Amino acid sequence: MIRSRGFTLIASLLLLLLLSGVAIGLMMMVTTEGKVGGVDLQNNVAYHNAEGGIEKMTSDLAATFKSVQAPKPSDICALSSLQPTITGVTWKDYQVQPASGCSAPLSNNYGQIQSGPNQGLWAQIIPVSMLATAAQPGGQEVSMARTAQVALIPVFQFGVFSDSDLGFYSSPDLNFAGRVHTNGDLYVGVSNSATLTFHDKITAYGNVVRQNLPNGLASSSYNNTGTVLIPTASQGCDGTKPACRAIGQSEGSVTGLGGNPPQSGQNTGWPSISLSTYNARIIDGNYGNTGGTGAKNLSLPFVNGTTLANEIVRRPPAGENPSTALGASREYNLAQIRVLISDDPAELPGGAGDAENVRLANVPGSNQFGISTSYPGGLPGLAAGASYNTYFATGSTAIPDISTCTSASPGGPTCPPLNTTGPATALSFDWPLAPAAPGAGNQTLVPAGAPNLTAAGAPAPVVTLCPPGNLNVAPPVGCPAINPPYPYDITANLDKAATWNMLDGYLRVEYKDTAGNWHPVTNEWLRLGFARGPVSPNAPGANSVNPNAILILQQPADRNGDGVIDPDGLAPVCTRTNAPTVPTKCIQWNYGRPPEVIKETLSTSPYVELTAGGINTGVTRINWYPINFYDAREGEPRDTNAGNNSCTANGVMNAVELDVGNLKRWLWGAIGASGPNVDFQAQNGWVLYFSDRRGMLPNPNAANAKTGESLLEDTVNAGSAAGAPDGALEAKAAGKKWSSEDVNQNNLLDGSGARNIGLGFFNGATNINGQILAANPDNPYSPRITSCSTAGRKNWVSGARHVLKLVDGSLGNVPLRTDNTGGFTVAAENPVYIQGDYNSRAGDPIWGGGADLAGHAAAAVIADAVTVLSNNWSDRISLTGTPTDALTRPASTTYYRVAIAAGKNMNFPFPNWENGTNFGTGTDGGVHNFLRFLESWSGVNLNYEGSLVSLYYATYNTGIFKCCTYSVYRPPVRNYVFDPDFATPTGLPPGTPLFRDVDTLGYRQVFTTRTY
Repeated sequence: MIRSRGFTLIASLLLLLLLSGVAIGLMMMVTTEGKVGGVDLQNNVAYHNAEGGIEKMTSDLAATFKSVQAPKPSDICALSSLQPTITGVTWKDYQVQPASGCSAPLSNNYGQIQSGPNQGLWAQIIPVSMLATAAQPGGQEVSMARTAQVALIPVFQFGVFSDSDLGFYSSPDLNFAGRVHTNGDLYVGVSNSATLTFHDKITAYGNVVRQNLPNGLASSSYNNTGTVLIPTASQGCDGTKPACRAIGQSEGSVTGLGGNPPQSGQNTGWPSISLSTYNARIIDGNYGNTGGTGAKNLSLPFVNGTTLANEIVRRPPAGENPSTALGASREYNLAQIRVLISDDPAELPGGAGDAENVRLANVPGSNQFGISTSYPGGLPGLAAGASYNTYFATGSTAIPDISTCTSASPGGPTCPPLNTTGPATALSFDWPLAPAAPGAGNQTLVPAGAPNLTAAGAPAPVVTLCPPGNLNVAPPVGCPAINPPYPYDITANLDKAATWNMLDGYLRVEYKDTAGNWHPVTNEWLRLGFARGPVSPNAPGANSVNPNAILILQQPADRNGDGVIDPDGLAPVCTRTNAPTVPTKCIQWNYGRPPEVIKETLSTSPYVELTAGGINTGVTRINWYPINFYDAREGEPRDTNAGNNSCTANGVMNAVELDVGNLKRWLWGAIGASGPNVDFQAQNGWVLYFSDRRGMLPNPNAANAKTGESLLEDTVNAGSAAGAPDGALEAKAAGKKWSSEDVNQNNLLDGSGARNIGLGFFNGATNINGQILAANPDNPYSPRITSCSTAGRKNWVSGARHVLKLVDGSLGNVPLRTDNTGGFTVAAENPVYIQGDYNSRAGDPIWGGGADLAGHAAAAVIADAVTVLSNNWSDRISLTGTPTDALTRPASTTYYRVAIAAGKNMNFPFPNWENGTNFGTGTDGGVHNFLRFLESWSGVNLNYEGSLVSLYYATYNTGIFKCCTYSVYRPPVRNYVFDPDFATPTGLPPGTPLFRDVDTLGYRQVFTTRTY
């Protein structure tokens, strides 16, 4: 017992020791685990901090290329100083650097995009590397590295691109290669009995809509359920269509209407359809929300909530830095040739005092006696110091209208009456009244009072037609008894007549040399000529008036509208005598006919005057009309055939024609002097920028500045079957951010452009403009011009109704470099109309899949809107007959090979007053009508190869799409092909707009030990 004493104590102590050891071990384990866990937690924090740093670098890189068109290497490297501030984080590395380094020029060679929805497209690739090392207070460090490429994607690589909703619907068969992308919704359909075939990838940042047309009508009820074939693999719909599938009517990404947000639910089966069935050959983005399958928004670098893509065709405001993202994107700054026309010379480079800012008028101090120009052969030789001068078109109230001189006689049409013994039927005047003065605040021309030159004197001019001599009665008052004046002395009373300029405004033409210096050549171009014959030239040097003219501003006065210019008239003829009475006298006669244009005696020509010592007669100045034509889409608020010769002032367009073939001759040195000095290296060819702001009013909603817009937004008016302006923006449709009339997206109705339209047009003695302004609100569609042939065809066009027309652009005539490479782009703030074959022709082997012929150029047109006119187009016919019946304007087969970037109108809901036949009302016309038409193309082939790009809404030509009463056009047989040359960088036109896209290629953690 005694020996066992203390055992319990010893056991307890041993147990306590054991427990203490366990406790100590447990404590050490917990402490260690805590430390390890803390370190691991800090490592995770460091990992995510480094990851966040990489993401911020990527975001900053994208923002840099959005705010600066062409950042320098130092701009990219400067992003290294923008490390985020995070409590407790030290950035051991924070580097953003282009592959070429921070001091060497950026490496931006063309290559193919390697990842993302734009994979496979060619772009200017700028490789960039990023490295971020985040250190925590406990010494934990994580390094992350990313490689990225900034891709500058040429827009013309897309077969079809739209910044807004894109519609394929209710069209005939359409087979168009090339990628398709829209930043809005994609409406996919085709007429019930037709097939729409895609050949490449389709991406829509919005949604894919199958059940509806863009105006909300159901596809099932309105001819939109035909077969739509989409490839499931590369080249799947080519040839025998080895991997080509018809998309189901219910296989859109939404179950019904689109919109942002969509006005119907998401199709839950869409991800499988998009990514599995079609292997991502058709994807959407659902505007960046859940449910999209990967499509991205593509925009120009400067586009944001306030600056729109159409700024690329605008003149820059005074003082704008051309190196900013916006300035560097403007075609005005990319161009090597600029053609600028304004009402005020202060708006042009050099200002009012620059002699190269030439007023288009014959006034003292500014070409009072015309301009020495090129002239056709066959004229008398010139003495030393003499010249043949062409006058700018001038109107006069002393000129007779011979359109009533249609009485048949052996010698040709005469003025009535026939076989008469009395006075002639009085002729009216070709221009009976001078233009009306604009209202207060609406004068745009300088000086005040222009275009009017002189007021009518007293007595008023009269037209006296005289019989032949040797009458047996006294001649009419004002006629001599013997040797009556012939040709009729039309100009005898010019000094008593009112006169005015038919063109007016100020022109500047300038070019940039290889050193970047600008040189004005306005007078050089005008000396080449600025007038043509009754029809537009279709071959270089074929102009019958000024063979070398590049810019064409006027045409001969075809006073009776028959398409033939009569410079001789018809002498009076005795039709009966008193024979055999002696002396024999004339007892009955015909009065003859005045000539349409007056020949200048010395030149024997009605178009040029022999000028010696700087002086000439000036008689030919009244021999000209402006180049006017009727655009029924602009002129008619609704698709209605008026059934007569009436038209609206809003649709009478005044054109400046660009003779593309003669421009090429000038650039190659065949005519003029300066052409070979124009830089062609910077853009691999030439960009010609055109802006005609004549008649343009300042926008009161934009700091009272001229913005390049017509300010004619009040065009939809869905509540009025007649289309009468209502003075208010249309209500925004569900799912739409903007009103369908708000094409400049400022949430205001810009409708003040009608205030100076129609000043040169009259119905009788009543001026059209006065009646436009009498309506409330102003109505540019009413009243109608009763005789479009008489008033619309012959008179000065006021208001923002001035356009550019490209002529003589057939294959071989479009400018390209003398080594037969490069190309030519026309960029215009105004609408552009392409007349006749352009960069192609009948027999061109490309239409059968053959190779390019010599003379082919990489060509593009970038404009407010683009209308194609066939080889058969006639300005005259558009204004005669029935201007609201397309059948009066028959088209002929024509060929166009040119990329087009232009605007369109907004979609709006189908109005309840419209009939079911015109179910396209409320749409922009769809892809098949993106190229605008004004002729009857029924059964006629329209051959187009190029790229169709809609970057913005049209803000100058704002007329809505109209079909199918056929007042505007009848559809062609469309042979539309994507130009495969545009798929590679060397085949792109000069000045091609570039999208910016930042794609991440690799992303990894760096485990290599780093030393500092």
